Amino acid sequence: MRSDNRYINHNLLSGIGGAQQILLFMPYIAIMLFLTLIMANTDNALAEDTVHKSTHRKASNESAGNSPMIQLTPINIIGATPEPASTPNASTLEGRSLHLRQSDTLGQTLHEELGISNASFGPGVGIPVIRGLTGSRVRILQNGIGTHDGSSLSPDHALALDTLFAHEIKVLRGPEIIRYGGNAIGGIVDVSDGRIPERRARKTVSGTAESRYDTNANGTHSAFTLNTGKDSIAFNLGGFFRDRNDIRIPGKAIDETFAAQQLGLTEITNVSGKIPNTDSKAIGGFTGISWLGNQAMAGMSVSHTDNRYGIPRGSHQLDPNHLDGLETVLPRLDDLTGFEDIFGPQALFPNVRINMRQTRYDFKSEWYEPVRGIDSISFRYGLIDYGHTEFEGGSPFTRFKNNVGEGRLEIQQSLLHNLNSTYGVQWIDRKFSALGVETFVPKTSQLSLGLYTTQTYTWNNWTLQGGVRFEHARANPAATELRLRGSALPPVPLPGSVDYQAVSASTAVQWSPRQDVTAKLTFNHGERPPDIQELFAFGPHLSTRSFEIGNVQLKNETVNMADLGFEWKTERFSARINGYYNRTNDFIFLRNTGLVYEVDNEVIRQRCVSAAECVSVFAYGQRSAEFIGYESRVDATLYQLPYGSLSLSLFSDYVRGRFVNGDRDDVPRMPPLRYGAELGFGNSIWNTALRFTRAEAQRHPGQNETPTNSYHLLTASADYQLKANQWGDLWLFAKGYNLLNEEIRNSVSFLRNFAPEPGRSFIFGVRATF
Repeated sequence: MRSDNRYINHNLLSGIGGAQQILLFMPYIAIMLFLTLIMANTDNALAEDTVHKSTHRKASNESAGNSPMIQLTPINIIGATPEPASTPNASTLEGRSLHLRQSDTLGQTLHEELGISNASFGPGVGIPVIRGLTGSRVRILQNGIGTHDGSSLSPDHALALDTLFAHEIKVLRGPEIIRYGGNAIGGIVDVSDGRIPERRARKTVSGTAESRYDTNANGTHSAFTLNTGKDSIAFNLGGFFRDRNDIRIPGKAIDETFAAQQLGLTEITNVSGKIPNTDSKAIGGFTGISWLGNQAMAGMSVSHTDNRYGIPRGSHQLDPNHLDGLETVLPRLDDLTGFEDIFGPQALFPNVRINMRQTRYDFKSEWYEPVRGIDSISFRYGLIDYGHTEFEGGSPFTRFKNNVGEGRLEIQQSLLHNLNSTYGVQWIDRKFSALGVETFVPKTSQLSLGLYTTQTYTWNNWTLQGGVRFEHARANPAATELRLRGSALPPVPLPGSVDYQAVSASTAVQWSPRQDVTAKLTFNHGERPPDIQELFAFGPHLSTRSFEIGNVQLKNETVNMADLGFEWKTERFSARINGYYNRTNDFIFLRNTGLVYEVDNEVIRQRCVSAAECVSVFAYGQRSAEFIGYESRVDATLYQLPYGSLSLSLFSDYVRGRFVNGDRDDVPRMPPLRYGAELGFGNSIWNTALRFTRAEAQRHPGQNETPTNSYHLLTASADYQLKANQWGDLWLFAKGYNLLNEEIRNSVSFLRNFAPEPGRSFIFGVRATF
């Protein structure tokens, strides 16, 4: 044990030495700007612009020596952004395609997109994995501001957003990520739901209502939005409700081969047909209001989400019996001799459930063309109050809290011909803690400030893009040491603060020799400061059945990536392929040490040697790693018939992650090679599709991790749209998932050996737009 203790102490020691004063004033500066924009006299600005243009036009006509018979009044388009050119390393999901894919979680919604997998943790949790990266490397945004929930901290924490509200979901992996900081080095997922109105109301009342039913676990998911307003005032309102029982699976919950090989257990209590404690229930809503002027807008929204869900048993003793609360007492007993026959294994493995809630306040304002050459000045600010409690056997165990203020101020200008520029500042003020029976992460304040610019120059068929960002981050733990109560492990001292400076840059060149052909080469250099849990975690985390050890000696994680993409799009054919290489120096990862922690005895051992509950010990460390992969898709219209078109899509993606030093072992939890085809038939009114995906076995799972088998995933969908003239539209749809009812164990999931993906299910829904 002494060697283990020395390892833990070494993994958590350091000391380093801001931007704090600047950050304290940022919210006040932003609010001042917000109020100034509301009070802006836009009519005078428009009048001055009209007079200037009229004078210029009159002078030109007089100098030409002729006067036109008809003089047209110019139309000023304010605040319109030109449609960006298609780019191979970005994708947008919207319209019918988005509505058909919308699911309970964002990861499940996006898992059919190229290069994206779903890091599931039971049906209540689904986080997008982009090219094998997730957590603190992929920023999940809600209307341009981070969700700031617990999803980046641990794989068992759900996102605090509902996908049924989404109007558009963008996935970005190019130079645009410079705007969002080090936590976006793996990519960005931005969910736009329009909760702050950005357009004047066209009708007195308009909106949507949608409801869907999932035969697997009797899941229901419903949402509505209402939009109203008058003149320059617009108002939005929305709400959702989601409920489901335990999910059904085709086989057994626990992979017994894993239990025998990894845990040395040959006699376990297993269940078949469903995964207990995977039911969930969520409710939430929002309201938003905006003032929309001719040259400016200002708006705000308030939203709240309440989500309660169970965690699949990530342990080797699974028993559906319930002991009416006695299971919360037995783990504290030092000696269980004589109690085994009375209480059974459930006493040591009570249900773990999470009660999550988030309240957020979002503000947005924009000023269009304040002076000539400045296209817009925009401001966004979000105040997020997030918390969730992890319950063990009905009693609270750990309480996570995350109070965040994030703001962004941007100026877009086009002073020079063919050159568009963005200059911005972003700041985040965060207070985080994970406290309870054991302190998983101490109370910590985190401040970060980023200054950035992006430049886009267009010349004939060429587009050059570049960007650079300077970032400073500081984390201040409130505790001076980390200690486990009653444990033989010695306390671990903490530094007063840790500071990081990061510089990121990106450049890209895009060539469009024809209107339907685009080739793009991108180079990204990004630096990511370590996140709070990577620095200060120290203690058991029962939702993931792990004991996590942070490391305050962590350095910046540095990414250097080259991405070459090609896209060809015609009326009846399109092809897209991306190849990329990513070299990440000092890659931060959570390593399975091979040790176990006994929760009742509070000791770390080589192996689990008693009937007490054991959890695996994971430690944060750094090793340089490389990722290489590709994404490809071909879409073709095979036949065009009077009543519909027959289309075919072929697709594939792959990524391999390896450490570049030492024994070059594999980065854990990488997605496997996928390929497949989709056959569709329909038109603008109705559509049907059959999709087949083959995922190969993942034989490179990482050190102390287990491989996963290959699987076939067959899905089918059909939808029909009814026009109701001026009253609106009615959209009916149905979808079948995992029609072959295969046992699918997701290689990117921490719980793949305890919680396979859902079995066969059918989803039926209706969506009304009025």
